[in-house]
Amino acid sequence: MKFTCLQENLEKGLQIVSRAVPNKGSLPILSNILFVAENGRLKLAATNLETAVTTYVPCSVEEEGSVTIPAKLIKDFVSTLRPGTIKASLNHDVLHITSEKTKSKFNGISADEYPELPVFPEDVSYFELDPKEFGDDVAYVAFASGNDESRPIFTGIFLNYQEGVLTIASTDGFRLSEKILKIESSVGNFSAVIPARTMLEVSKIFAGSQEKIKFALNEGENLALFSSEDTTVATRILDGQYPDYKKIIPSEKVLSASFSTDEFVEAVKLTNVFAKEGNNAIKVRFDPEENLIRISSLAEEAGEHISELGAEIEGDLLEIAFSSRYLLDYLNNIKTERIHFRTNGNISPCLLLSDAHENFIHIIMPMQI
Repeated sequence: MKFTCLQENLEKGLQIVSRAVPNKGSLPILSNILFVAENGRLKLAATNLETAVTTYVPCSVEEEGSVTIPAKLIKDFVSTLRPGTIKASLNHDVLHITSEKTKSKFNGISADEYPELPVFPEDVSYFELDPKEFGDDVAYVAFASGNDESRPIFTGIFLNYQEGVLTIASTDGFRLSEKILKIESSVGNFSAVIPARTMLEVSKIFAGSQEKIKFALNEGENLALFSSEDTTVATRILDGQYPDYKKIIPSEKVLSASFSTDEFVEAVKLTNVFAKEGNNAIKVRFDPEENLIRISSLAEEAGEHISELGAEIEGDLLEIAFSSRYLLDYLNNIKTERIHFRTNGNISPCLLLSDAHENFIHIIMPMQI
């Protein structure tokens, strides 16, 4: 294997595929990145056996070949090199790299030992996603997913496509985020659950892409595919039935409120200073007569805090306990001037809406204290 490429192109490719390198792999070779020089291009690939990332680096190939090289070592080295031309050659699984004033040898492992990477049929149906909108939409819902590996279905993002409408949602059983998108495509209706951490990585990988992201499913292989320009991400689909979350969305209300996001954020953050000293619980009291929201927390050893803000409130006087962490997760992921709140009682699911995020809802279950 012999190839020549630019340092900046190789560095970019290594940054992309290294996102799929596991911190601690079940197989030592998973800590390596696969190099394949073929058809006038350099292919880089990595996998953690859940997600595989492949990208192509522009280069001049003098001799085809392949090898795997330790990911951290080669990534750190190339990122430290000065911009310019890099020449590489392979001799008995040792990769020789030279630049203007440097010579290095990297001990590799045969590419034959690397796990087989997913291959998608060329005629697979797909629909296109705008990279920026996709990144925003994933961010709106991913924070509500769970991290309990004993309940893997809750660690994913649910995608449901029906007649031109794509719904993406996530829940950990205590909160829920849902975003609805209109996408015209010839793709048939489908439902799938994809790991949330993979969706977040995909959004980062394609964040600067000038082309649309192509999304497709290979249900026979239980895989989802994202591709754009010269990069492809293939990930497994989670097994299991996603919970019917629609039934917890409040259809009636005994209280509704509208209030300033900035004032609410300030009040929650101040109250959280005390709440995190205990069980992260804060109380939110809605007073329709005074059009006032009072947010408080009591920590036996630390003390007590109360914040108040004005609001437009209709319905009954209610006091509801929330996890301050759950509220802050929601507030940190939205950008809107006002929040609209609805609930059917102090132990019922609470619905949060915003003017700035059309077709996006968030639900938080109250705490019982």
